[in-house]
Amino acid sequence: MIPRSKRNDAGRRKEKRFPNERHRKVRISFLPSVFTTFNLLLGYLALLQILKRDFAQAVYFVIIAVVMDGFDGTIARLTKTESRFGMQLDTLVDGVTFGLVTSVMVYVWGFHDTYPQIGRVVGFLFLSAGIMRLARFNMLRDSKSSQSHMFVGIPIPLGAACVLSVVLIFDRPPIQPLHVMLFAGYVLLVAFLMISNIRYQTMKGIQPRHSLIFLFVLAGLIAFGSMYPRQTIPVLTVVYMFSPVLVRLYDRYQSESSGESSLEKDTSESVGDSKSR
Repeated sequence: MIPRSKRNDAGRRKEKRFPNERHRKVRISFLPSVFTTFNLLLGYLALLQILKRDFAQAVYFVIIAVVMDGFDGTIARLTKTESRFGMQLDTLVDGVTFGLVTSVMVYVWGFHDTYPQIGRVVGFLFLSAGIMRLARFNMLRDSKSSQSHMFVGIPIPLGAACVLSVVLIFDRPPIQPLHVMLFAGYVLLVAFLMISNIRYQTMKGIQPRHSLIFLFVLAGLIAFGSMYPRQTIPVLTVVYMFSPVLVRLYDRYQSESSGESSLEKDTSESVGDSKSR
């Protein structure tokens, strides 16, 4: 039988090794969590609008949630209130608002009246790709192996915006078999981009040389988006979806132009040397 004194000593040593084991509390950041919960409300309202078949209003709710999604993390970093609870809550809300709601929209708007069996498969594939994208993002964030200015794969909020932009472009759901198949292929393309290894720029990675011009262009986009959402939102989402290709073409153009300028400089220097001789 172990003496009581030795048992007390063992308990004290355990408390010293694990001081927070007994009184561990979950740190909850209030203000960022309010924004995240508001995103969940927007997703819930969008789902109700889908059931009412008011598809445009549902898209607007999700687009507002896409804009608001960038605020919770920014506020948490600015106020230094980042927490594990906030990260997990943000992931779960993104899965509902941008994954589940968008997959329901894909099925109801695109396939319910024509090919419901295909719609169930396509909607589920988009939902599963979005959840996998969120899981990979959390894994990379926990391991701290991801670059802060780059996304691996298109983020699920923007993936949802890319799919829902089709609803804004076309007033009516697709009826012709060709149109339905094209919509299915587009949704599957966005799902593939979410789980791909293609790098997408974040707002942190955008460092414009002329900040005032950049702010002016951003203000113009916000103005156009508020006045002409049916035209502006699809254009912006498609441009971002193909932005890696545009960035690569721009980098190639910059490297070629810099190579040509250096070649011209070397040629002019050689000509000047020959004349001096």
